[in-house]
Amino acid sequence: MDIPLLKSFLESGWVGQAILIILFFASIFSWSIIIYKYKLLRQCRQAQRMFLSRFRSAARGVFKLSSPRLSREVDPFYAVYEKGCRDLHFTRGTEPENRVNDPAAWGRLEESLQRTADAEIGFLRKNLIFLATAASTGPLLGILGTVYGVLIAFQGMGKYGSATIDAVAPGISQALNTTVFGLIVAIPALIAYNYFSHTVNGISADLDNFIWEFLEKAKSHSSRGENRRQDHSTALKT
Repeated sequence: MDIPLLKSFLESGWVGQAILIILFFASIFSWSIIIYKYKLLRQCRQAQRMFLSRFRSAARGVFKLSSPRLSREVDPFYAVYEKGCRDLHFTRGTEPENRVNDPAAWGRLEESLQRTADAEIGFLRKNLIFLATAASTGPLLGILGTVYGVLIAFQGMGKYGSATIDAVAPGISQALNTTVFGLIVAIPALIAYNYFSHTVNGISADLDNFIWEFLEKAKSHSSRGENRRQDHSTALKT
């Protein structure tokens, strides 16, 4: 069976073959990241919609919600929520054991939630740098192979003394091969990197908004609890 790409690869010099092998494995790794990240971010968005809907509609028990996540790694919103509940000493089925009332404590809580959010976003960004690297270096490797192929073509012309097909075909074939494979690696990686970066940035912004919502509800809950305790103390004194 005459396979042009395979035949061209076998006829390439060791430099061209090395470049094509690098591009081949880079393409496999890029597509594995693309498929994994697409599924991960889709599940993350689904878990986000489910949890935020429950959090915003809960009148009572807003700090006693269970996780709707499909797995531990796809729900950064519940991870932030869970961290906040632990810091406030909210436990499922009980009232808060300790209420935070001073501004400094609320500031520390906000910093704790932000650190958790940053860790979750860092997880979602993991391996995106490889897609950016593949998108930028793929064409450069292709150009390197192109230049080397043209060099081989000129050497063939010098050997044969004329620009015949036999003289220039191996070099031109190698040049085109590496150029094509460089673009095959770079184009999907660039598209995926831009799409995933935009999605993760959106999740990051939504997390910042959620931290504000969580703090507002926690402050409101704490204030109501403090008022109930004051009313109860007043009633006991009278």
